[in-house]
Amino acid sequence: MFIEIENIKYNIEVKGEGKPIICLHGFSEDISTWEFIKLDGHQLILIDLIGHGKSDKPKLRKYYSLKVMLRHLNKLIFQLGLKKYSMLGYSMGGRIALAYALIYPKEIDKLILESASYGEDGVLNRLKRRRNDLVLAKQIEKNGIEWFSEYWSHLNIFESQKRLSRSMINEINKRRLGNSTRALSNTLKITGQGKFPCLKGKIIKLSISILYISGEYDKKYRVVGKNFGKLNKNVKHVIIDGCGHNTHIEDSNSFIKVLNKFLKN
Repeated sequence: MFIEIENIKYNIEVKGEGKPIICLHGFSEDISTWEFIKLDGHQLILIDLIGHGKSDKPKLRKYYSLKVMLRHLNKLIFQLGLKKYSMLGYSMGGRIALAYALIYPKEIDKLILESASYGEDGVLNRLKRRRNDLVLAKQIEKNGIEWFSEYWSHLNIFESQKRLSRSMINEINKRRLGNSTRALSNTLKITGQGKFPCLKGKIIKLSISILYISGEYDKKYRVVGKNFGKLNKNVKHVIIDGCGHNTHIEDSNSFIKVLNKFLKN
């Protein structure tokens, strides 16, 4: 179904029954990334973020700002009639989920972050990442979506995905190829990690239960997950063996077991 917020249509799918969990996908992904995820006693509310999937891909960059994203998400969730819910975010979706939980903490029951950053820490790191995001955005605009799909699939954090079945690899590539170059470029320029606010110092404010999941082979986000645990005693960090950056695709069974255990507590 579609829900319109301030002239922007968002694509939403609801799966299962029970306590609601809002699910936010990663960059260049869409709601089909959660295809194999089913949680006991929980209803998954899958949302295509702006510029992704079947949601609108506006030209105006203002719609890609974090402030607008968070406001639209809250209004969308309100229209669904939800007052208390958990939130699950993968990678870029995890950054957005973290920012959302800091603004609307009373609405969040539990927060689940998969391979997600709290934002680049330090002025030099932020400037370097912002410059890299801008370069990539321009390359996407110039070279097209096929170039991006090839480039993105060969990043080191996705190396372990080469072990997946051919059909699964094809599905991942299909999602990437279905993107709009303009929307991906706008996302990188406006809410890429270089522009995203560093939330490291605010994590301590969260009093809700938080699960952070990372993959064994994803060195960067194993460290980030460890840092989350140091920053807030409510964070439980779980590392899934044999996985890289995208644990919910690389080993959906283990991912589901970890989530079900966390949600039952």
